[in-house]
Amino acid sequence: MKKRLTAASLAALMAVTTLPISACAAASNETDGAPVPQLNTADHMQYMNGYADGTFRPDIPIIRAEACKLIASLLTTKAANGDHLFTDVDVSAWYADAVRQMAGFGLVSGYADGTFLPDMAITRAEFVTILARFPHDDIGTERTFADVPASHWAHGAVQTALAQGWISGDPSGLFRPDDPITRAETVAILNRVLGRAGDAVTAATSEGIRIMPDVPDTHWAYLDMLEATTDHEYEITDGIESWTGFDREVSGLAEGWQNISGMLFHVNADGQFDHNVVIDNLELDRNGRYTTGSEELDRLLAPAVGNVLKDGLTQMERLRAVYLYAKGSFGYLGIGEVDTSKAGWEIEQAINMLKTGRGNCYSWASLFTYLARQVGYDAKTVVGTGVSPKGSESVHAWTEITIDGTAYTFDPQIESVYAARYDEYYDLFMKPYGEAEWGYKKSDEPQSPEEPQEPEADAALVSLMEKVYGNKPYGGMVMQTPLYSGMGADGMSRGLQWYLGTEDIAFEAGLASESAITSQAHSVVLLRLADGADVDAAKSKLAESVDPRKWICVGVADENVKIDSVGNLVCVIMDDENADYYLENFRSIAVAE
Repeated sequence: MKKRLTAASLAALMAVTTLPISACAAASNETDGAPVPQLNTADHMQYMNGYADGTFRPDIPIIRAEACKLIASLLTTKAANGDHLFTDVDVSAWYADAVRQMAGFGLVSGYADGTFLPDMAITRAEFVTILARFPHDDIGTERTFADVPASHWAHGAVQTALAQGWISGDPSGLFRPDDPITRAETVAILNRVLGRAGDAVTAATSEGIRIMPDVPDTHWAYLDMLEATTDHEYEITDGIESWTGFDREVSGLAEGWQNISGMLFHVNADGQFDHNVVIDNLELDRNGRYTTGSEELDRLLAPAVGNVLKDGLTQMERLRAVYLYAKGSFGYLGIGEVDTSKAGWEIEQAINMLKTGRGNCYSWASLFTYLARQVGYDAKTVVGTGVSPKGSESVHAWTEITIDGTAYTFDPQIESVYAARYDEYYDLFMKPYGEAEWGYKKSDEPQSPEEPQEPEADAALVSLMEKVYGNKPYGGMVMQTPLYSGMGADGMSRGLQWYLGTEDIAFEAGLASESAITSQAHSVVLLRLADGADVDAAKSKLAESVDPRKWICVGVADENVKIDSVGNLVCVIMDDENADYYLENFRSIAVAE
């Protein structure tokens, strides 16, 4: 049969292992009267299976017991010597009969102490040594492996395997004889010994083909694994194997969404993995995996989710698990608003959050949206208005999931930041709109705002504000806004409620200096009240009404909210770094002026 090996396959099919030859392969069976083993090359039955979750686990090594089981399942006859066992092979062991058959044919033997060591990994040299014991035509080759010299105990077997085309070396000319042989390498070599090759056309075009969650169709040994795990009928045309029928793959998993190795799959009513379909607005690719549409984000999400989820969780418990991960694994970074009109902004934010470990509400909402989708929920990121417990409003982003007809909000960002910074603890997991301690308002359709009638900033307050900052100006960009009665009446700009928490204080002039980035908490407000005004009453009202949580994503600690007056000038400071410094400047400078 014509062998079809890709370059990737040739690089990976390097071959087998190394134990003393007596440990794994017996002496030649070509003596008179010795049984001659034969492999079944006519029937293309399944000879290796996956695990209960459908995975193949191509990179894990096989053990000596498994090697015997695999090869013995392909024998056409049983050995006459059926009584030979080893001291460490119990007669009731799942591999006992296979070891007995292999020993009976002289394919394996044990150690001098009578043991077989069935649970020890078998090396690449050991594995090809067993295969070289089967009858074959002697074919010479001038090729050799640099790490299998003529003095190596498995040199003859490795040269046989190389000449037969069962194995190849890596680009550096090495065979790695002492490495444990992996499951993928095992089936690749066995298929070549058996003259079998997977059918790429059937694999790509047929419904019901086995999907292995941990093996994409781009894996170098994908077709070999498919060939080994699928009972099928076939025909050979011009040396090429074509499948004419096959047993459909059925998993042992329950119908519905399944998380396997951090990736999301869907099992249908027939027990098969769905693929190339959209279910619950979640896209499954040709390998049955949910995809975000970004290969980079897919790669980052899988290990993150895989490390969080434990076996036996319900889907709701999986949602809670990824929420706790989002809440507890990242730090806050005030990076300002995000251009949400740009296509792919949520993917970009989620990737940056996973790579840097920091972000703002846009980052948190985007990441949790994809984490929730990764466990089977049709989640979406919402950008709207967040409402603090005191009623202050600011732009904010959160995640929304509709479950059984009810839309729920999820906000790990506020939970995380307020617990870490202010020892304030909220439960914002899966709350219907209007039932959380914090409020969430979806944005209406944008409207063109009218130009507000904004007065000129009071020159004396502007000068005083500069002196309040002194030699410790705020580290971020600030925006100074004149305050006046009726501001914000257009519904599009911020009013006194935002700056003071109340509209019930009368003043002649006001000036607010606040962070231009709403995800950074900083505010200094100066008010000049009318002569004879009740300044103490105004301060009491401000102490009651100002909201250090008004930025929503982040806030200011209560002890860093400072309110004081000098004459008819009132100063309100909210800043976690320099509040005391600004207040002292206000007191000294206002007196002087």
